[in-house]
Amino acid sequence: MNPTTNALLAAAWFCLAGTVSAQTGAWTATRNLEGPFAAGSIPEPPLVAMNAEGRALLAWNATGIVRWAEHVKGGGWLPRGNVPGGGSGAGPVALALGNSGAAAVAYTTVATRYTPSRLMVSVRPAAGSFGAAVEPAPGSVAGAIKLGIACDGSVTLLWGDASALWASTLAGTGRSPGACDGQPGAGPWSAPVQLSNAHVGAALPGLVVNDAGAALAVWQQGAPGNPSAIVAAYRPAGGSWEPAQTASAPTARATWNPKAGLDATGAAAIGYLDGQGMVVVARTPAGAWSAPALVSGSQAAAYPAFAMSAAGDMLVAWLAQDPLTGSSEIWARVAASGAGWSAARRLSALSDQAGWPSAAFAGDGSVAIVGWTDDAANVAKASVYAAGTWTRRNLGTGYWGGPMPVAAGAAAAVAGWAMPNLANPNAAKLVARAWE
Repeated sequence: MNPTTNALLAAAWFCLAGTVSAQTGAWTATRNLEGPFAAGSIPEPPLVAMNAEGRALLAWNATGIVRWAEHVKGGGWLPRGNVPGGGSGAGPVALALGNSGAAAVAYTTVATRYTPSRLMVSVRPAAGSFGAAVEPAPGSVAGAIKLGIACDGSVTLLWGDASALWASTLAGTGRSPGACDGQPGAGPWSAPVQLSNAHVGAALPGLVVNDAGAALAVWQQGAPGNPSAIVAAYRPAGGSWEPAQTASAPTARATWNPKAGLDATGAAAIGYLDGQGMVVVARTPAGAWSAPALVSGSQAAAYPAFAMSAAGDMLVAWLAQDPLTGSSEIWARVAASGAGWSAARRLSALSDQAGWPSAAFAGDGSVAIVGWTDDAANVAKASVYAAGTWTRRNLGTGYWGGPMPVAAGAAAAVAGWAMPNLANPNAAKLVARAWE
């Protein structure tokens, strides 16, 4: 093989692995959010959100206290804060940051012998402080929780209990014509609406809300370990929740782990696993769900990740296995709005033993990001897609099997994860890094 051929093959491999770049963005220094903690169970990573200004908000509960941190694009990290009433937080935690600057954090409290667990939400107006937490649905014992905020300031809450999935909304103050400036109202929250059928095994819920206030809730339905359908409930902007619909096709294979997307017009999409294939289904605001489109090709896919921009650009990522080495690897594809899917691209390095991926797409389509942990070296990694190019970066040490949530917005991105304490790897701290 001549030197020219060698050079061409090398260039092709680097492009495939996502390491060639003309990007101008860079990762900031690692921010210690909390810790190190005493040796014991590794804490869950922080939740991350980013709005159209590139402002990032993170929330977590590692010690029974719900906390938040914030990064301003071009302005660095702000002092960490505690969520009001979150001193008895038991987890799980939910987080939302609207393009109006409004924010919300939800959590559950610790149950005692005399006091049941409570589902609480604290909201914050732009340039304001988190207010006293309120209980939107008294008596609810929540499992998974999700939040979303629209430009009119309305806050949508999704949660699951032992019987079903429920939703409630806090009305906003409204928005100025052509602006995104609404803030959360004084309440009360709307009466809970039951989205899923009772006792059907609704699990792994997701929620997305667009600027206009349209919302999409998704979940897998069926027996634990063998879910049989992906189900979705849609709420048009200014309207009420429509009856839930089965979005997946009846393939007789297990359907898993749905991830939702919603563009500015209200067009929706869901990425999920159908057996060992990653597929995407879509619908217009008033239409039916499409037939599933296979995006993972002939690969046996696991742990799907999906994200959608306000313009309708889509990003898929999945975990696959190298047929020669047996190592786990991360693959991704991008589809610009109205265009077909790009060729599948390997984002992880050949030496990686990759953990499950996370994905995000900036609302303006400027940046997409996929994050994962290399279990072979216990390193947190991310690949950023900007200007048509993927660029991979090692972000710092991580934990085997540890997820790394990511978010993106306005030519910026953020990632958060649990990092081992150098003095004692059985202890950990929660950290984050921003890309801008």
